[in-house]
Parts: sequence; structure tokens; C-alpha cells
Amino acid sequence: MNAGLEPLNSFVLPGGTRGAAQLHVCRTVCRRAERHVLRVADANPEVIRYLNRLSDLLFILGRGANDGQDALWQPGQHKAVAG
Repeated sequence: MNAGLEPLNSFVLPGGTRGAAQLHVCRTVCRRAERHVLRVADANPEVIRYLNRLSDLLFILGRGANDGQDALWQPGQHKAVAG
């Protein structure tokens, strides 16, 4: 699926279609689990590797669910104006 996606030149903001948004939430939960496992003294490195690759897959699936219409971060777009 990744081969069919446009290369990224900015950060992807979570959201988009309902399915994509749910995949982004799943990826967030997966990353949180990965951070918890990293704090375990004798954690199995294969578990860490698995969670890392799973979060990568969820990211790609989220992009695919948006059908190439990712919301990209644009620096300064929402900059506060001092008044």
C-alpha cells in the first residue's frame, strides 16, 4: 500500500475519513504501548520491534484510508497574531 502513496514532505495530521481517524488512534495507542514496553527492564526486543512495525503499518493504512488526501502540517498556518 505504501508504494501507491505520494512521498511525504510534511508531517501528516491525524484525521481525515472516519476509518483513517480510527487508524490514527490505533497508532497512538500502539506507540504508547511501545513506550511502556521500553521501560520494562528485561523487555523482549522482538516485542519492541513488533510494536514499532505495527505502528508504521497503522500509519500507512491511515494514509491509505484517506486515499491520498492527507491533512499535512503547514508551518505557520495557524500562527497567533499579536495584537
